[in-house]
Amino acid sequence: MSYSSLTFPHGRPVITSLTISRQRPLPPGATPLVSMGERVTPERVVAEQRIAQGVRGILAGLSGQVTGITVGQSVTVEGVATLLNGVVGVGGPAAGALYAIPRGESLAVAHIPHGCVLLHPTRAPLMLLQRALASGAAGVIAASVTALELEAFARADLMALLEGLAPPTEPQPLTVVLTEGVGEAVMDSTLWHMLTRRLGDIALLNGQTLPQRAIRPEILLSLPEGSTPLQPPLPSALAVGALVRVWAGPSRGARGRIAYLLTHERPTGAGQWEPCAQLQLDDGATLIAPLQQLDVIG
Repeated sequence: MSYSSLTFPHGRPVITSLTISRQRPLPPGATPLVSMGERVTPERVVAEQRIAQGVRGILAGLSGQVTGITVGQSVTVEGVATLLNGVVGVGGPAAGALYAIPRGESLAVAHIPHGCVLLHPTRAPLMLLQRALASGAAGVIAASVTALELEAFARADLMALLEGLAPPTEPQPLTVVLTEGVGEAVMDSTLWHMLTRRLGDIALLNGQTLPQRAIRPEILLSLPEGSTPLQPPLPSALAVGALVRVWAGPSRGARGRIAYLLTHERPTGAGQWEPCAQLQLDDGATLIAPLQQLDVIG
């Protein structure tokens, strides 16, 4: 897989303010409750579906204007939001209020509100994902999950999911976004504080991950009406002086500035020859890292 295939559209894992349009897919039989041009808030129910237990509402998930309605298929909303990209995810669009289990409570028995998006700052065990699903949570945002537990939860081969080869007729039971990826990583502290400051607010998630098409999972948090969006393209080149964060590999989580772009490819731990950069880390140390493992953060 080439470096260019892993470069995602904006080149940054966080964009604080962006005009963005997203479709809210409608389940079979759902009836739209909004009209073209109508202003909606994230918690607004834009469609309803009658189910055996009563009526299921589909939240807008995004604050803005309804710009498209396809009966029986989707409602499109455009607004200004903060965009956060994860590394790996599963599941389609889902919306719910951000919720974090209070510190000190046992994950095995703590209450998980129905319809919430559960935040977890470290590796999420399979038990927590299963409890979130059983509680009717809309999604989970966690730092990481081991590959085996993610496959067990998704009931699919992880590589098949990431290559887009999983059967489309088998949707994932719960949308999961991993901010640090597969393994046992802890969530970046800046990202954790950004999310916890918005507890109770509606987040719109999409866990779809297709590296070959530069698609990474995303988290959208609406901003107040009248917020000024940034105008992409944003400065996101992997150039000398760029502030970057390593998002994969043994040095995952390290931050620093690019001091030098190596003129020749270097062998990596995986035995592949890749374009690399020399980083000057925050603690003064230096590090050689493949370009495809770097995200621009400033």
